[in-house]
Amino acid sequence: MKYMVNIWFDSLVGNEARLKNVVGRSGVTVNGIALHHASDTLLQVAGSSIIVSSAAGHNRFEGHLISQTKQQFTCVAVTACGRFAATGEIGHQPAVRLWQLRDDQGNFVGRLVRSMQSHTVSITIVRFTPDDSTLISIGCQHDAQIITWDWKTGHDLGIGKLMSPVNAMTVSFDSSMCVTVGSKSVKYWFLPLASDGLNKRTGLTSRSAILADKRNVNFVDATFCDSTNRMVAVTSSGEILEFNGNKKYVKCYSWKESGDFKAICIARIPEGLLVGCSDGLVRLFCLIGDDLDFLADLAPPTHLFQDPSNVFEAQQLLNHPEDAIFPEPRCLVASSSNPTFVVGYADRSLIEFARENKSWSFRRASLGHTGSVNCIEPFPSSSPCLPAGTLITGGSDGTIRFWNFNGDTEDKKDIANILCPSLLKVVYLEENPDLLLDKRNMESVGPSNDDNQSATSSGVLCTRVTHDGRMMIGGTATGMLYLIDLSFSDTPIIDVINAHDNDVTSIDFSDHATTSSRDQPMFLASGGRDRFVHVFRRIPYSSQFVHCAVLDGHQSAIKSIKFASNNGQLHLYTAATDRSLIIWKLSSFSEQHCEFTRVQQISVPSSIGDMAFIKYVEMFVVGGHDRMLRQFDINGKSIREVKGTDDDVAHSGKIQKIAIDHSGSYAVSVCSDKYVYVTDLRTGVCLAVLCGFGAPPTDATFSDDFKNVIVTTSNGAIFIWQLAKNLTERMISAQVRLMEEVTMR
Repeated sequence: MKYMVNIWFDSLVGNEARLKNVVGRSGVTVNGIALHHASDTLLQVAGSSIIVSSAAGHNRFEGHLISQTKQQFTCVAVTACGRFAATGEIGHQPAVRLWQLRDDQGNFVGRLVRSMQSHTVSITIVRFTPDDSTLISIGCQHDAQIITWDWKTGHDLGIGKLMSPVNAMTVSFDSSMCVTVGSKSVKYWFLPLASDGLNKRTGLTSRSAILADKRNVNFVDATFCDSTNRMVAVTSSGEILEFNGNKKYVKCYSWKESGDFKAICIARIPEGLLVGCSDGLVRLFCLIGDDLDFLADLAPPTHLFQDPSNVFEAQQLLNHPEDAIFPEPRCLVASSSNPTFVVGYADRSLIEFARENKSWSFRRASLGHTGSVNCIEPFPSSSPCLPAGTLITGGSDGTIRFWNFNGDTEDKKDIANILCPSLLKVVYLEENPDLLLDKRNMESVGPSNDDNQSATSSGVLCTRVTHDGRMMIGGTATGMLYLIDLSFSDTPIIDVINAHDNDVTSIDFSDHATTSSRDQPMFLASGGRDRFVHVFRRIPYSSQFVHCAVLDGHQSAIKSIKFASNNGQLHLYTAATDRSLIIWKLSSFSEQHCEFTRVQQISVPSSIGDMAFIKYVEMFVVGGHDRMLRQFDINGKSIREVKGTDDDVAHSGKIQKIAIDHSGSYAVSVCSDKYVYVTDLRTGVCLAVLCGFGAPPTDATFSDDFKNVIVTTSNGAIFIWQLAKNLTERMISAQVRLMEEVTMR
């Protein structure tokens, strides 16, 4: 398979889209993040993509390294010169891949140079030596190999056999050796050089450290302290062990007896040794002398259940409530020659700091969901409550997040925060802090697809905003409906309704229907995996809803429900996995009761994954597990059916979610084969295949200005794809023609 170059068009099929931005990440590990200090360039793993971002001066940019395969990246490294990067991956025949980041003029390239295959199952660590002479790669416990490469030619220089899983690796200052630490193991490896003239693979010479009474300890991180090969390592129990230049354990530092904290990760900066601790703080210790002398500590600028919309001043980054819960640091990425370092926390926040003139300085932060992002919805652009272009996402961490990626616009100035400007607000529906934290994983295999699948059935599963943007509802995996008032800046939760036995799969408000009846109350409908559809009626002059009907016409899980108006009468369309689509009509209603009668039941050839209704076009589209998009008019009559995927790419999988542009001309199909397809609904031509997710995408939507397609994934990342200018213009033209037809009706 070919690997793409991140130039303007980088979708698999066609030339109608390019990856513009990625928010969030697959996880936070020391091997999944790399920092080039000279250019202030940060590399991080996000599924099958690598985010390359820079915040140096006014030259802010974001580029991407995108794999066209479905294999997820597990680790990344960057050379000391900053021009090349290496990646490792998990899957069938994983390869160490070398990428060119910049050309001689410093412009971003993002080109794959070569692939080097020798590992099996998974590659967990890649690292360049400080002099850029050698690339080191380490496989998981099933591969059990450490390989050194001449990355400029692609030849392997030596191979070593690992006797236990490796959690971390560090390279000496002079590039002559590296140390791997893991389960009951601290091993020194002597590195061959490309200049040695070795043209064939040789065995790597190694020596185990003398551990004495620490030989049964599990080591999780390590770093060299100075040019004398003095080294320190962190154990899973929170101790720091020191090794001298003779590879002998000489001292143990522990804070367990005082009960204050445990060490989790370490890194070296010019002023001393950084230690990430279990209480959320990063502590700095002096390395001059025989002991680790405490110098300073750094609290994270964020805490759990914090709303970033309240952070407007730098002083607020230092002030936290007394009962604040801090996420523990999971990794530190730093250099012994530069004061800038990056801290990755357990809530998947990534924050860059600098230690200069004996003081800390906050540089930038990146926040995101912890776990799967289950749903996405554009906020109504006509509403004054939030800036135009705002997006709403719901995640398995029990949060609803409001995003805006339009840059520094006028309507964002009043609500933009200094912590993460693109994240406008966070609403917490769950009070369980464990949902906001990643579990510590010492397994050296890589990300698990099973974990991604299970994560999608927790937290917030679906959201829906009213047409005027003043109220929204969130459905969770526990069957609860959370009603949120968006007209107030603190977005209070108005009501909590226990509607279903388990997953709430779809919800809708009746004010989205094109009905002009003013004497009709607003209805709220929710469908669940328990196959029931519950209908609620809004109490007049109130924000409360009361239950008024139950629809049980389906025999399996509800996938989508939509309100619509047909000849001035309110209809409800429900689709389920029992291959049926039922049209219900509101026949009567009162203050205590409402009645929906079944008008028609439509059977489709395959199980239904999702349904979308196009306002004003009076047409709905059903995506099936046979990867077909079936279009029906508002009366249930079949109009046409087209392929929702590309036959050259999609050989398996099923459509799980669909999104239609406002003109009803183009569709986005989210498929379980880890690809997202942009299709012309009139001709069935696949315009673009979006890739690089690494995990099954969960939902997608068009932006209100037709310029972007935003895709959420089960690994926690949000991908923003920019559509080609000619495709955007066609959508806008179709929308204008449609509105002209509506006006003339």
